[in-house]
Amino acid sequence: MKPILNMALLGSTLLLSSLVMAEDTATAVTKVDVVIAKGKVGQAPVQVVYDYLADRISDEYGVGEYQNLHISQKAAGAEDFHQVALEVVQSGLMDDAIASQRYRFVMSVNEEAKVWQIKSVTQDWQCRRGKGKAWTQKPCK
Repeated sequence: MKPILNMALLGSTLLLSSLVMAEDTATAVTKVDVVIAKGKVGQAPVQVVYDYLADRISDEYGVGEYQNLHISQKAAGAEDFHQVALEVVQSGLMDDAIASQRYRFVMSVNEEAKVWQIKSVTQDWQCRRGKGKAWTQKPCK
């Protein structure tokens, strides 16, 4: 019974992924509302992101192996404070391959629950070696 359930879940996941990624120019496709993580009532966006990244930013004692942690938050528009882009950059890492690591988030307020939710997140790096010092989504070597 368990393999059948797993196959059904996998099929549902693939179908859901197909719906999200499909583009139909002739007719409008209903987008699936993806939520990666939700905060708690009263939390600011930066608190939600920190909770999400907690094990990636520091160890169990709250110590991180980097010199600088830069967090910036920008609202979607001059009068739209219900959607934000938030960026977390760690630099001065104790890694001989990675100069900096960056996480970029898109967040919005869930109006019903009154909590911030993470809608998307990307992670990229600046490598110490190589020709370019641009951000890359390929891990540094």
